[in-house]
Amino acid sequence: MKAFTIAALFNFSLLVSAVPPFDPAGAKNVGNGAGVQFIGGQCLSDADCQSACCANPTGICSGPGASTQNGKTGCGFGGSSSSSAVVAVSSAVAGANIAAASGTSAASTTPANGGPAFDPAGAKNVGNGAGQQFIGGQCLSGADCQSTCCAGPSGICSGLGAQTQAGKTGCGFVSGSASNAGADTASSASAAAPVASSTSAASTASKGGPAFDPAGAKNVGNGQGTQFIGGQCLSGADCQSTCCAGPSGICSGLGAQTQAGKTGCGFVSSAKLLRV
Repeated sequence: MKAFTIAALFNFSLLVSAVPPFDPAGAKNVGNGAGVQFIGGQCLSDADCQSACCANPTGICSGPGASTQNGKTGCGFGGSSSSSAVVAVSSAVAGANIAAASGTSAASTTPANGGPAFDPAGAKNVGNGAGQQFIGGQCLSGADCQSTCCAGPSGICSGLGAQTQAGKTGCGFVSGSASNAGADTASSASAAAPVASSTSAASTASKGGPAFDPAGAKNVGNGQGTQFIGGQCLSGADCQSTCCAGPSGICSGLGAQTQAGKTGCGFVSSAKLLRV
């Protein structure tokens, strides 16, 4: 019996070690049930998470479509029975059904054409061309996405640096269901990208590390803490996560600061020093 217990604990420790680390920048959102914790942050129940999915075995907010990836074993950590969690999940499902009825096909979390699963929590943002869809949500054109990148083969909003990862085939997907207005907005967003790059937020980092997301060009160097993960930064003061990672200066989640060629938080641009 003792040997069995030790083996069980050992197996559980292996499982836990395989799960991604928590992003400590989300510590303030743990356990308040306000639904403001971002993906990668720690949670005590589904009610903490924007995605309404607190994944086992450690309690980490996850997109529902990725809740069994990277060592995670599904939503529902903590046995949440919170009414707010139930409402959030119900809203996501209802939104997916409404989208399906309107012909956007966002009810299915598994794309028929391949690529990663859609996050159904973003069903309400599909096809409106308002640029509100988050990474992992379905899109009909780049105009739907906050990142301006709707990646093939299925139409999923992606960070520009990850547009060819996990089965994606690059930005530029446009669904046959997309309206002309949406297509026009997407074209405008694409045309704006070169202008953004003139502010030194070129999409390719010259010193190594992941490509910058040019959609964040407006947030570079202002020190207001508004730059999202994947955007260029001149110091940690630019980033929502407070982590400006070397070698090039890119905002990063603290738990991922040494991944994908990054060399850790603490990057400070010489241009920033000159201004100071």
